Amino acid sequence: MENWNTFNSSAYVENDVFGNVMYALHVLLAIIMIVGGSLQLIPSIRQKYTRFHRINGRVFVTLACIISLAGLYLITARGTVGNPLLHSLTALSGLIVIVSSIFAVTAARKRNIAAHQVWAIRLYLAANGVLFFRLIMFAWFLGFGSLGVNTEDFTGPTVVGISVCAYIMPLLIFEFIRRVESLKQKLIIFISSAVLIMIGLVFFAGLVGISLGNWLPAISA
Repeated sequence: MENWNTFNSSAYVENDVFGNVMYALHVLLAIIMIVGGSLQLIPSIRQKYTRFHRINGRVFVTLACIISLAGLYLITARGTVGNPLLHSLTALSGLIVIVSSIFAVTAARKRNIAAHQVWAIRLYLAANGVLFFRLIMFAWFLGFGSLGVNTEDFTGPTVVGISVCAYIMPLLIFEFIRRVESLKQKLIIFISSAVLIMIGLVFFAGLVGISLGNWLPAISA
């Protein structure tokens, strides 16, 4: 378990059983949550396998809330790298997960499918904020190295900018697309599509960066 600190200096703390369990839940359950949450977004699965969609949705909401509460505890009890702004944005993302979960479940029980889908997507985006942060950060490392990043305490203008892009911008982009999709204007559709393609390319670059910088060395070791 001490090897957890290879990639996160505050992951394992000796004699802190509760904190170590919270960290394990925060990381391991995220794997199930990310896969399950992504399946919820596929229309064919929602339409053909409604029972699976309901059960998987309950699992996703439960795990998202557990992971968020564990993350809030770790930030408060153990602290983490970065400045207070980064901590605040991370905590805000956790609170959005909990609030969105409540509204998404409430709307589903009332059979208000339109409201349920809106809150479910907000929940999904907020729950994946940390993943978005890592993908964008590694994309930056791959393209620009440590420019604007203080690698000793993980602060700097780049960290702040990427924090906003990971935790705030996805929600704003979703709200923008949701409000303009009914306009059917070609220019708006083009801009929206271009933004989403650009985000996809950044995430792909981040995936390559994480693979080369973290995953492959860890597997090889």
